[in-house]
Amino acid sequence: MKIAEYITTLPSDMVYCSAAVNREYMVQMADEHFYHFLGKTVGICMADCIHPELREEFCRAFDSLKPGGCIRMLTAMRGQEDRYQQVDLTISDNGRTVGGARVWDLMIYNLFTIEEKYLQASNDANKYRALLSMYREYLFDYDVEQDCIAVFRYVGIKSTVLMKCSLEEFREKVCAMYTRKSFQEELEVFCQHLLSAQENFSCDLRGPIPRHKTMMALFHIEGRVIYKHNNQKMVLGILRMMDQKAEEAVPYYATAEGKDSFTGLLNKRACAEYVAEMLASDTEIHYMAVIDIDNFKNINDSYGHMYGDQVISRVASIINSTMNGRGIVGRFGGDEFFIFTNWITTEMQLRAVLTSIRKQVQSAFENQEESCKVTLSIGISKAPTDGHTYDELFKKADKCLYLAKFKGKNRFVIYEEDKHGDLLEEGQSIRHTMNPLEKAEYLADVVADIGIRLFAEGSGSMEEILDQIRAAFEIDGVRIYRAGQREPLYISGDYRPVPDMHTFVIRDELVHLLDQPHYLMASHITNLEGVNRELFELLRESRIEGMVCFCYKDRSGVHLYFFYEAFNHRFRWSESDKNFLLTASKLMANVL
Repeated sequence: MKIAEYITTLPSDMVYCSAAVNREYMVQMADEHFYHFLGKTVGICMADCIHPELREEFCRAFDSLKPGGCIRMLTAMRGQEDRYQQVDLTISDNGRTVGGARVWDLMIYNLFTIEEKYLQASNDANKYRALLSMYREYLFDYDVEQDCIAVFRYVGIKSTVLMKCSLEEFREKVCAMYTRKSFQEELEVFCQHLLSAQENFSCDLRGPIPRHKTMMALFHIEGRVIYKHNNQKMVLGILRMMDQKAEEAVPYYATAEGKDSFTGLLNKRACAEYVAEMLASDTEIHYMAVIDIDNFKNINDSYGHMYGDQVISRVASIINSTMNGRGIVGRFGGDEFFIFTNWITTEMQLRAVLTSIRKQVQSAFENQEESCKVTLSIGISKAPTDGHTYDELFKKADKCLYLAKFKGKNRFVIYEEDKHGDLLEEGQSIRHTMNPLEKAEYLADVVADIGIRLFAEGSGSMEEILDQIRAAFEIDGVRIYRAGQREPLYISGDYRPVPDMHTFVIRDELVHLLDQPHYLMASHITNLEGVNRELFELLRESRIEGMVCFCYKDRSGVHLYFFYEAFNHRFRWSESDKNFLLTASKLMANVL
């Protein structure tokens, strides 16, 4: 929207304000922010405060408003020094009267100021959350209007609610545990402070420790009153435990020992205990995500452990800042991270957050060490759908992490019982849990991903692609040779030893052994003994028992040979396996 020339973008103290006007648009009452913005307190006609070009629209909207109705509009309102600010104005007919006369309520938001104030408020909120996370005592608030008391403490920068109920329910719970008259008198004093919303108070109370209902403690309570935006009162304060033994009941995740010393995130034990408490106390939707840095060992080996530490630290920072208190973030040691949240309640929200984390991590390292790519694989489970305990959820999230790695890394997989239920069987092969159609779809995705990577990155991604092929097709080794060159161009797998293909590759004799235009296949190498004894012996010495070989020409017309092999066991090559590997070989030949 084009901003009119008469609208100023100069800063203003007014973020929002409210007023009540009569039928003639005269202001009958307003808050201090409204009077301060206009620079006067009497004789204010709201219509005169609207810019002349927009005044008719305002009056027409005002006059058309029906009882109980509400109209919202963008307009320009004049403040001090005759400067017009662009505002979001809501006119409501709530049936109110002031001094016996009917009035209409106005809510006004300054569009140019509200973003700045929101960001400032967000920064302040994060700052105070961080400070509260260092505070080990319990906190409480009581909404007088809603009659709701909540007891909570901060873990990381997230408020964890430990108890939430009406004041009467709170009274009954404590009375049921402590029947002595003196204790109940203490409780009644505290409840009266809350009900009367006393501005400042302090008292002592003996009661149950939140989440440790069989343990009692003496609390010293200090309370204050604040006023919400609608002027309703809220009592808030501190519950400070006075018993040394009770202090020892502070959960591990709330202690310094529960933090990972390198990143400051929660450690594995702290995460497990926190999750167990949360799942035991409510049935809200929670998501659990297990995150792994792809190829982290290679990063350490190639660029050194100091650079590896930088990667760990930066990834931890990105995950933590993106979550921004919407749950807990942990590090389980090495390159494995953990998220548990009940602030994200839909799969679309979850996908948006995880995609943002993945993209930020990729971007953070693109312009650092040459050719060092940092990506994440993530597995996710959901409570209560996928389980009611930490172990149940973690097992499923961890299997999905494995599946994300298996499918080529740099992705996330969300657990679905129909798709992934069979994966929970120990030692079960992922491809063996799929029906033929699912296998074909899966391998098609793998080959398509290979094609996209080759197109975008060329031969620079070959080593990772060969590892991806080995994982997806569940084979042990891959070799690529160029005719006339003794050593393989690329190799992936634990060959012991690597077959010496001198005779077949230097002289380019292998092409004559192909039993089809482009390939030679042996589910077991004994099938080759009668075809070529020398090749049979070479493969047997290297423990290769099954193989398929494809041949394509490179861009200069020279033969390329692609070997896909199984060690120490037979491998039954299906027709779809053969076709997908043939396509992958052709794609690789196009960039070599």
